[in-house]
This record gives sequence, C-alpha cells and structure tokens, in this order.
Amino acid sequence: MSSKTLIPTKHVVNSPVTALRFDEQMFLILKWARAHQSKMVCLANVHMLMEAYWHEEFATVLKSADMVSTDGMPLVWMLRQLGVRGQDRVAGMDVYLRLCQLCSMTGVSVYFVGSQAEILNQMQAKLMQEFPSLQIAGMEPLPFRPLTPDEDEALVQRINDSGAGIVMVCLGCPKQEYWMAQHLHKINAVMIGVGAVFSVYAGLQKRAPQFVRSSGLEWFYRLIQEPKRLWHRYRDTIPPFLMLVSKQLVDKVSQKKSNPFALVKDDRSATKLDLDTIEAELEAIAPELDVFASNLELIASDPEPAKIGEILVRQNLVSEEALSMALEEQSETQKKVGEILTEQGHISQAELNYYIKNQSIRLGDLLVENAIISKARLKKLIDRHRQAKKKLGEVLVEEKVLSATELHQLLIEQYWRRHGIWLAAESVGESSSRRVKNLALTS
Repeated sequence: MSSKTLIPTKHVVNSPVTALRFDEQMFLILKWARAHQSKMVCLANVHMLMEAYWHEEFATVLKSADMVSTDGMPLVWMLRQLGVRGQDRVAGMDVYLRLCQLCSMTGVSVYFVGSQAEILNQMQAKLMQEFPSLQIAGMEPLPFRPLTPDEDEALVQRINDSGAGIVMVCLGCPKQEYWMAQHLHKINAVMIGVGAVFSVYAGLQKRAPQFVRSSGLEWFYRLIQEPKRLWHRYRDTIPPFLMLVSKQLVDKVSQKKSNPFALVKDDRSATKLDLDTIEAELEAIAPELDVFASNLELIASDPEPAKIGEILVRQNLVSEEALSMALEEQSETQKKVGEILTEQGHISQAELNYYIKNQSIRLGDLLVENAIISKARLKKLIDRHRQAKKKLGEVLVEEKVLSATELHQLLIEQYWRRHGIWLAAESVGESSSRRVKNLALTS
C-alpha cells in the first residue's frame, strides 16, 4: 500500500502539469506545510517545459515534483485545449503574495533561500510592512558556487530547526528545480521555486501590468527589460514549443488514445448512460478506497454530505482532538465550529469558505466553475431536466455538453468534494492505482 494525493494533471510536451485552479493549489500547499511534509512545487513556463523536453535528467526532476503549476499563459491555454476549461494562471508573484497572506493568518512560517543579502533585506522590510503577522523563519542567500556537503547539511539543519512549513527558493530555472529535487525528503517543508520573484518584490524589477499578463505577452514585457539575457532563451524555446503543442493537439483530434480503464466510451453522441458498468466499476474499487457509494444514484444525489468538522479532519487540516475541543466550545458559546477553528488559527477563513462550498457543491456548480457552460445555459438545462423529469446528467449527455465518461468523472469529483476526499491522501492498492488516477481526472 502506498499513500498519495490524487492530483489531476495533464501532460504538455511530455511533462505533467497540475490541472487545479489557483486557490486549490494554494490551499493544498498550505495543508502540506502545516504537516511539515517534504514536497516540491515547480512553477512552470515554456522555458521550463522545453528544458525538460531536451534534457532527460531535468524531465525526471519535473516528474518527481508534487505539483507543476501553470505559471505561463501558454500552459494555461494548452490545458484549456486539453479539456481543463476552468484552468487559471498560477503565477510566481501571485503564489508568493497569496501564501504570505495565508501563512500570516495561520501561523505557518516561511523560509527564503537564494538571491542576494541586499535583496533579502529589502524583502524583509517590505514583508514586515505588508504582512506584519507573517513568521519569517529565516532568510539565506546562497553563494554562486556549489555548497560543500558540510555547508549543505548545515543549511538543511537550519531550515528544519526553524520550523518552517514553506521554503521559497530563488535560484532561477533549472538550478532551483535541481536544488529542490536534491533536498526532497531532507527538508521537512514545502519547497517552491519562485524564479525572479524576490527581485521583483524587492523593487529591482518591474512586474508587467495586469492586462499584459492576462494577454500572454509578459514574455515580451520582460524581453524589453532584459533583452540581452532573454533574447536567446525566447528564440530557442518559443518556436519549438509552439510546434510541439500544435502537434500534440493535432494528434489529439486525429487519433483518440485508447484508455483501457474508461468506463464508458467517450462518445458525445451517446444519449444513454451505462449505469450498470459504472456501478460495477465503482463497487470494484470501493473496498480499497472506501470512498464510493454502492451505486451511482447515491453519488449523483448525495443527500447527506459530510459535516464540516469531519471534512476538515479528513483533509488533515485539524486533528480530532482540536475538533472535539471546538465542539465543546461550540456548546458553550453557540459559535459555529468553523468560526472557532479559524479564531484558533487552525484554518484560514478562505480555506473554510472553500470547504463549506464543497460540502454542498452541486453538479451545476462544477460545470460553471470549470467553465464548461455559462450560468445562463445551466439555468436552461435545469429547466429542461425538470420538465422532462430526467436527471440533469442525462440532459447534459443528450445535449452533448458532456460525454458519458466526462459526466461520470464530474460525479466522482462531486462526491469526493462533498465528503472531504478531494485532494486528500488516500491509501491506494497498487493494483488499482492506475484506475484510481483515471477517476481522479489524471491523464
């Protein structure tokens, strides 16, 4: 048996890229940080994926990462073309600012590694002003030369002794990714490679305006700032990347890869769900996962989602002891359990809101959240399914909004979210791991 977190991914130019929205990735990182799990997060752009395409050793590094985020807009657009229509950008500076905010709310401390002493000093002054509650576990520049074994061991010891939950690494790609891979399972914290974020936050470089970032032209903005350094990189990486992703999309359209674990043929012309096949597959996996209901009807309707306290415990956000104490306080003060837990710093208000939303999330909510349909069209489809006395899922397949397989995957996700299983580490039998990954929307 092996413990793993089932994170949805897509492959772009042979590299795995995390298919989760921004806040979901931040909350997952924060959960890992609280538990002091040794994790590696890469913020990927075109340059990083091409480095992995050309260099097998670096490709191995990316594949060993726990999360490979969509830092560059071309990756966002590619994931949307691959079916993750609600994917947004997970940019380095946004990650930095959001995690500093969340950590200052929850008491998770942050260690900053890399860059230069002068830049780190400017960063510290600005962080103390913008995030006065943030616990800075340490700030340490690294020399341009490789550390000796003794120096490296001492650095790891300082980081672990500091109690940091997150280590932000600023060494540039691919040096910082190699560094994180070398320290995986040595440093008891979530390591995040943030590239040039330290210099930008310290004010040495300017960040592109929002409209430039959202249009995908930030690379051009940076090229104007640093033409000598970036010209050769962009010349060597952008054209081959465009060629490779174009080929990937053409191959996707012309030849659908067979999936031996697909429960229903991915045929948008299908108008009838093979409920017996889906139910049988769920029952086959249920003994090992203990997460699926005995039939699809229960998964689809799910009238009694788990209580919020149970969800937070299942997500390893609070301990059973902390929940028990919160319940006792609730009986005395009449406060809500979530309110008590946020006051005690176990969870941020943003995280609590997310899990409360998941507690009763509907199929229609997932459709809109994933940008599959608009709210206006959802309303029309709901009206139709009520008039026809059919399940919403059947109407979605009949209207070719979803294939039967896509609907099944969303129903699984809905069930996992409602019961606090979504993105939680589960014990998965080796014989079922490939099928479980398929159900977790991994491709």
